[in-house]
Amino acid sequence: MPCTNNEWQPNDYLDSLIMHGVKLGLQNISALMDACEDPHLSYPTVHVAGTNGKGSSLAFLAAILETAGYRAGRFTSPHLLHITERFLTGNCPMTLQDLHESVAFFQNIAARLGITPTYFEMNTAMAFRWFARQAVDIALVEVGMGGRFDSTNIVKPEVCAITNIDMDHTQYLGNTRAAIAFEKAGILKPGVPAVVGETGEEALPVIREQAALRKAPLHCFNGDYSFEAGGTTWHPIMAYRGLGVEWADLALGLAGAHQAHNAALAVTMALLLRDTFPHITEPAIREGLSSARWPGRLERVLDSPPVFMDAAHNPAGCQVLAHALERCVVVFSVSSDKDAASMIDILSPIAAPLILTAYQGGRSMSIDSLRQQAGRNKALCFTRMEEALDTAMKLASEERPLLITGSIYGAGEARQILMERHGASTPSFNAVPA
Repeated sequence: MPCTNNEWQPNDYLDSLIMHGVKLGLQNISALMDACEDPHLSYPTVHVAGTNGKGSSLAFLAAILETAGYRAGRFTSPHLLHITERFLTGNCPMTLQDLHESVAFFQNIAARLGITPTYFEMNTAMAFRWFARQAVDIALVEVGMGGRFDSTNIVKPEVCAITNIDMDHTQYLGNTRAAIAFEKAGILKPGVPAVVGETGEEALPVIREQAALRKAPLHCFNGDYSFEAGGTTWHPIMAYRGLGVEWADLALGLAGAHQAHNAALAVTMALLLRDTFPHITEPAIREGLSSARWPGRLERVLDSPPVFMDAAHNPAGCQVLAHALERCVVVFSVSSDKDAASMIDILSPIAAPLILTAYQGGRSMSIDSLRQQAGRNKALCFTRMEEALDTAMKLASEERPLLITGSIYGAGEARQILMERHGASTPSFNAVPA
């Protein structure tokens, strides 16, 4: 049955907030939370920042917690197909009914307070209130951008984490790894343990300094915990050592050797949570790691021809793909604020051919700009995603699979087209049987 105008009015309001862009700061979110009695303080939280791997790390941690019998809420961004994917409890997205109610609730509060929140601030407020209404045992919260002035940074977490530091969002966070590390270290809280992944020599001293100022205990990769990746790209395994345990042959549910880094981060966070959540045991960790699922991350969405999708949206993410895959048909679209030239340079050696296109929406880099960014790299260019996929599907084969990457927005549009025309799988956030 078609929706009435009244039913869609909250969604229209939410969409209108996108035009306000990025506005870093905590004033709006604090006001929104204060107006509804601070629901974000009614449950324990885990707060995760970093350039890449935040969503995958939280997917592993959520699967561990759910396996241990705890109800975990998860707030991530951006979404692949629908905004409800940003809000998960028990690995299930928010319902449309809850979305409409949440938007209307905070639209009224914002009007009463005389403020105009950004799109992400509204998302954050909805997540925090929804988790309380869903009676979660714990909420896993992903930073939107940076950390220090991100609207998620009003939580009082049990554990913090910084997955890694690389060059992204430089117009907001600074153009050096040290500057970016300073912003992301802004999530560290006095006395709250923090897990730090592989951040590099330039970033780690900054994080250590900020942790020392806050007296936040750090658990750093290759110092306090470590891992060894094994298995294959499609069936990775990991050995983990840290925080008093040493475990071998941990099977991972997400593809790619790079997922061992995210899984090790999740295991370390899980171990730090055991005092509050005592059912986090070795069997729960093993089963959780092996059953984790996170759509759009080196995910096989079609079998014939093989089609893979990855939301890599910066050079570091593309480097991971270049190491994981060999000869592929590559369909590449990217947001206009990204370092497309570097990303294309990294992907070109595995691309046979490289196909450039634009996704729908104002954030996409135009095909003319993409052609310029490609430089001397040979590429086929298409104005629309549908045209790019039509050509790519004709070229793809068992020996030369199709890879769709460059942007989660482009991946989402491509996923929708492939679902409608070729029967590609729909995104699933539910853990798979171990």
